[in-house]
Amino acid sequence: MSETLSLPGTVKAERRCPYDPPEAHRRLRDAGELGKLELPGGLVMWFLTKHDDIRAMLADSRFSGARVPFPAMNPEIPAGFFFSMDPPDHTRYRRTLTAEFSVRGARELTGRIERLADRHLDAMEAAGTSADLVAAYASPVPAMVISEILGVPYTYHQKFDHEVRTLRETGGDDQAVGAMATAWWDEMRGFVRAKRAEPGDDMISRLLHDEVEGGALTDEEVVGIAMTIIFAGHEPVENLIGLGMLALFQDREQLTRLRENPDLIDSAVEEFLRYFPVNNFGTVRTATEDAVINGHPIAKGEIVAGLVSTANRDPERFADPDRLVLDRSHTSHLAFGHGVHQCLGQQLARVELKVLLQRLLVRFPALRLAVAPEEIRYRENTSFYGVHELPVTWAAE
Repeated sequence: MSETLSLPGTVKAERRCPYDPPEAHRRLRDAGELGKLELPGGLVMWFLTKHDDIRAMLADSRFSGARVPFPAMNPEIPAGFFFSMDPPDHTRYRRTLTAEFSVRGARELTGRIERLADRHLDAMEAAGTSADLVAAYASPVPAMVISEILGVPYTYHQKFDHEVRTLRETGGDDQAVGAMATAWWDEMRGFVRAKRAEPGDDMISRLLHDEVEGGALTDEEVVGIAMTIIFAGHEPVENLIGLGMLALFQDREQLTRLRENPDLIDSAVEEFLRYFPVNNFGTVRTATEDAVINGHPIAKGEIVAGLVSTANRDPERFADPDRLVLDRSHTSHLAFGHGVHQCLGQQLARVELKVLLQRLLVRFPALRLAVAPEEIRYRENTSFYGVHELPVTWAAE
């Protein structure tokens, strides 16, 4: 049996509460079934919802991340855009970046992230006793981190982010998407050419001038790598801060506990990653051979989407999965995926979440929501689920 679904991220989803996965996805998981979507051109897309099924699919080389036949996903993969590649090409680029995104590399960035966080908190405090936490803090700090790592102006990242959000909210067509992507790529080419001529202390310069596996990288490869990092680099962190703080504002006991127990931050971050359904679309692969998942045949050429948000609430994997437990001792969540495509930037994301949460809670002990929870608008029709804005205040009550 299977249930016919709409494409995730394209319509407003029914949720029991804003922190839960869509109800249609939960029903599939609880029934042990696969969802089905018929796409134009006779293509079939299957939805996996259980933790073990998705983990197995992501570890199976018969499911390709490079052959997803959606027009908006570039039928021809740009050089260096390793997010949409399979081994061995994916392996070469990933190894080139391993040192930049290692545990050690992420920890070495802690001081820089703390300075950026403090600068924005200073600006919030100087401006009064209220702010939109998303626009003032959760969005710009992770974006600035990525900009500084790459060595590109924050204004470029800011413009890129604004145009992406506008396009999503207005429902731009493929032609508009293509024109905008071409402009982004062209501007990044200019930055890369400048770094080729005058290198600095940044990732783009190192990729251009250091020895790498398989020979020197071309300008186009470095452009593709940089754009991959920008595409995936900051929005999940932004949305986890927004959703996480909104949930804590409605559970003051847990908020106080997290503020007063700094040692709780590591487990709290992992629980945020497990609990909040920021991956709206899922992890998409295409079968390169006939395969079977949980007894269900998947034909060669069919598309499979692993719905991470339901997997991370799977009661067969997690005790009391629909409750936010900040000191949960073991999660093995799939927020960063699994297998060869497991998120390269996961250690950086963890450090950012820890720093941003801790600095915020310490600076504003009276921080609370400035509007009724039902007034919050959610990003339903985007790849990453979150809140559009989060009005907060720290004025005396």
